[in-house]
Amino acid sequence: MSGKLISASGVVVFRGPRDDREVLVVHRPAYDDWSLPKGKVSSNEYLAVAAVREAAEETGYRVRICHHLSPTRYQVADRPKIVHWWLAEPTGEKPGELDGEADAVEWWPVQRAIAQLSYRDDAATILQALRSQPRPPILMVRHAKAMNRKQWQGLDADRRLTERGRRQAKALVPLFEAFGVGELASSTSTRCMRTLAPYAEHAGLEVRAIHAISEEAAEADPSGVIDAMAQLWSVAQESARPLVICGHRPVLPAMFDFLGVAPERVLKPAEVVLVYPGAQEPADKPHHIAPKL
Repeated sequence: MSGKLISASGVVVFRGPRDDREVLVVHRPAYDDWSLPKGKVSSNEYLAVAAVREAAEETGYRVRICHHLSPTRYQVADRPKIVHWWLAEPTGEKPGELDGEADAVEWWPVQRAIAQLSYRDDAATILQALRSQPRPPILMVRHAKAMNRKQWQGLDADRRLTERGRRQAKALVPLFEAFGVGELASSTSTRCMRTLAPYAEHAGLEVRAIHAISEEAAEADPSGVIDAMAQLWSVAQESARPLVICGHRPVLPAMFDFLGVAPERVLKPAEVVLVYPGAQEPADKPHHIAPKL
């Protein structure tokens, strides 16, 4: 009988022009193999955050997530293992110290990596990354866990986050940082604004407060949601960095409809969905990132 699933996360990191690319690879003496950087996901760690952390620990390079790729699955002894892959790019920071798991870090020409890496799955992941056409995503977020409506005495728009919600908001900081989020937008409601506040403070950004996507405004004027999303779409198109939009469960369906996507389910509090503007490939379908707290 198979044991508990092992979850890992890794990156494909390219550098150089498209017709002369190199890919970042590591040699692990414990296995005597050459592979793409990857490692196990820690408890309560987002997969994208784990990928960035493992890249830094194994290679010394700080990277930024560009796009999700298909996972690979295989057996390790009697346990199933899944590796979640991400296309990433170097941030330009100088390499740091390694964690000792890898004793060599090299940039190989893509064709050499496809031919000589120790695992066929790595070669297939590189080919998928080469075919992808990454663009800054829009990260759609349902606000973190808020106080129960029945227990709140004031205006619903002023309803605050619970202790769990505050933990979720803080946990979003490394996730947004992993993607290099550079634009923030939110419903004017307190629970939405405070969901993004920790990252705004961390990154030195301002949150665009948009009343039209609040529950009260959307109920009174549904067309206002479309107008607001059209403005944010323009921001996403013009910006070279990912945009986060935080909204409410009842309003999110209209927001997703504008983007032309259909999430797999109703979002949980603090759940994130990656949406790629102008998506054409199946790999660009909405990608859910579930909250860890």
